[in-house]
Order: sequence, then structure tokens, then C-alpha cells
Amino acid sequence: MRISGEQLIEAASKANWKDSLGSWVRIAKGVDPVGDCVEFDIKNNKARLISYIDFEMGTVTALEVLTHKDHDKGGWESACNC
Repeated sequence: MRISGEQLIEAASKANWKDSLGSWVRIAKGVDPVGDCVEFDIKNNKARLISYIDFEMGTVTALEVLTHKDHDKGGWESACNC
């Protein structure tokens, strides 16, 4: 995932929020939309957390946490309408 406005985050990082904003940037860059789901990179791409985000309800549902080997086997795609 690419982040627009990263210069705003860098400027704000000079305040007391550097660690928190840095964490957010790492998380956001490790997100991939997949069908109706969002996948998060876990532990430097060692695993994937597959989730569904319902913005209207304000909920995030974790569907699977898989190693890349298990992710590549498939079986999770139907939950994401892939």
C-alpha cells in the first residue's frame, strides 16, 4: 500500500508521536486489499492476517492468521469473495 501525504506524518513525527506514527506507517504499508478483505503483513511478511472491515458498523473482523505457506494453499478466498 502506498501512502499519500507521508510528509505530513514525517513533520508530525517531530512531536511526541514519532513511535506511534512510525508504527502506523509500517502497518499501512503492509496492507493489501484482497477482494472484500484487507490483509495485514505480520512480522515482516512472515504471516498474513486476513480481515474484513465494515466501515458502517465500525468493526474489524479477523478471519484468518496464516503463514505464507498456508496462505498460498488457499481456502480462505471464499470469505473475501475472491
